[in-house]
Amino acid sequence: MTTNIVSWNIQAATGVDGVTSSKRIADDIRDFADADVICLQEVMRTGENDQVRDIASFFPHHEAFFGTAINRAHHSGRLEFGNMILTRLPALQAAYHKLPEPAEPESLSMPRQATELILQYNNETLRLVTLHLDYFAAKQRAAQVRYLANLYIEGMQRFRQPSPDVGTEQFESIPETHLSIFTGDFNFTVDSDDYNQLTSTTEEPGLSDCWRLHHGKKPHDPTCGIFDHVQWKEGPHCRDFFFASPDIAQRVTDMAVQTQTAASDHQPIRLTVD
Repeated sequence: MTTNIVSWNIQAATGVDGVTSSKRIADDIRDFADADVICLQEVMRTGENDQVRDIASFFPHHEAFFGTAINRAHHSGRLEFGNMILTRLPALQAAYHKLPEPAEPESLSMPRQATELILQYNNETLRLVTLHLDYFAAKQRAAQVRYLANLYIEGMQRFRQPSPDVGTEQFESIPETHLSIFTGDFNFTVDSDDYNQLTSTTEEPGLSDCWRLHHGKKPHDPTCGIFDHVQWKEGPHCRDFFFASPDIAQRVTDMAVQTQTAASDHQPIRLTVD
């Protein structure tokens, strides 16, 4: 069965024109793909501006999972900001990871988070992680990349050396998987040390950049800076990726960027796997 996964940093559903519209985000996703799984970063929930509720309402056949990087007191009650996954593949387990935030007083930063699902994928299980790494704080971003690399390595080790299935309810074992996909706004570029760290781990074969799997040496299509030249003075370039573990990487049949929409400062990306 072919599976389509879309990932997009939606900038709290605010476009380059300054208009905030969850409906426009949903329309652009539907135009781009019949997505089995939708991974969104920079999703906002404050009072009546509940983008988790609103976006989920446009995809009634998907189950929604929202992980907050920020959940703080606000004049509307709470301000919540984080990463969301909508899936019509069965979700066997969800986990919400607070990413490392070591002190870096010389840089701006904000809390960062990754949302992880273990999905039923054909007759197997698939780990899917969506994330948004720090932009300003390079030391924090490097620590976050190391955390993700360890998450991948530990999952592979548990797959090879599973715990005994001896319980029920909360003690029941969820099948571990050797199939992992990491996606989102990594806030690094293809020539960075952070990119190399994630694709060349020493304990396991590195995660593969799915763009390069499908397009070879062709430069990455830009995922930001196409329309917003205020935030992205360096112009169009790529910061949003799909990375896959070896056995799922072999099943990638397409990787694409939608470069026409200005509904966010980033562009949606799509991965197709068999």
